[in-house]
Amino acid sequence: MPRIILLLLLSFFSLSVHSQLLNLSVNDSLTKVELDSLKSIFSFGKTVPEEYALSFYTALSYYPELDSSIISLKKARIKTTLNARPTNMSLIFRKRTKQEYVIRINTRNQDSLILLDDVPFNARIGLFGHELTHFIDYHHKSFGGVLKRMFSYSTLKGKEKYEKEIDSMTVSIGLGQQLYAWSYYVLYKSKGSKKYKAYKKLVYLEPEEILKLIEEYETSN
Repeated sequence: MPRIILLLLLSFFSLSVHSQLLNLSVNDSLTKVELDSLKSIFSFGKTVPEEYALSFYTALSYYPELDSSIISLKKARIKTTLNARPTNMSLIFRKRTKQEYVIRINTRNQDSLILLDDVPFNARIGLFGHELTHFIDYHHKSFGGVLKRMFSYSTLKGKEKYEKEIDSMTVSIGLGQQLYAWSYYVLYKSKGSKKYKAYKKLVYLEPEEILKLIEEYETSN
């Protein structure tokens, strides 16, 4: 299928499902036919645990540039809810068909950590959206540009600049309300430790900052 036709189909489908999907609570569900339709468009090269399929594919529908990228969601014992990165081979092969990414999902059940299973539906979409925006950022950079991004994580100031930029990009893509839901949940509703919440406040946009950005984008558009 020619790429321009695919992108038009993605855009049309996204508009038809977003209003329904984004109002779901964590206990709601689409019919099997509706979810299968979402998967059929966006699931090429994607490996996603079934329990996260709806929230992940809803977020992914905002990123048609990633339609041919290989993305795997894997469970792991890590120190944050999710983390995401390109694979080593993807860093070497910069062709679109060679781009591969991994999102790791924490399984470490610890009082100070936030498990993805506990995150509300809209907030989960916002979190997946943030990680997919990282991939869009990598997607448009050279090998050196990706390495520079990764090296920026070596300092707290570098992390702050990078992550707030990714948050801003996520809002501009159209997932501002969902990113707000994630940020609000982390700071005010989750069981995350005080230290973890303080880190989130410093490195990422706070809920009020996200709302301000949403208003600015809505006014400009």
